[in-house]
Amino acid sequence: MSSQIWAALSDWELDAELNSDKTHRIQAAFEALSQDNLIYRGAQSERNLYHYTRFVAGNPHSLKNHIRRIYAATGLGSRDELAGAMMDLLWILDSKGPTLRKRIFEQVSAMLTPRVRAVLARSIEQDNRRCLLELPVDKAVVVNGQFSARL
Repeated sequence: MSSQIWAALSDWELDAELNSDKTHRIQAAFEALSQDNLIYRGAQSERNLYHYTRFVAGNPHSLKNHIRRIYAATGLGSRDELAGAMMDLLWILDSKGPTLRKRIFEQVSAMLTPRVRAVLARSIEQDNRRCLLELPVDKAVVVNGQFSARL
């Protein structure tokens, strides 16, 4: 094949384009959207945590997105992201789902700092989401006020 189109394509570094950072970001977004499992297993964990965080911000009442975000943060060992994810889940659930709130907290509490662990435990025990406002909200997307559900 010696057409001009083929000559132009042969000079184009298709592999470099397909392996760029932009394509990995796009791939992560598609994987996050099409994920059926609660726990992500793949090469795009950090990017998928970002997407799950965005999904929670866009649809804060989706329990599935909250749980995916918590598990992604846990899998990455990101304490700050996990604290923000737990705060958002507890904020949205408020006093609903006491068994779920306790179970998720028990699963991830070892990764949390002692202060965060104590505040989250008190919030769950007292059914009082206002306790969460004692913690830094920089990694929370619902509690931080920009997407906050009104009290």
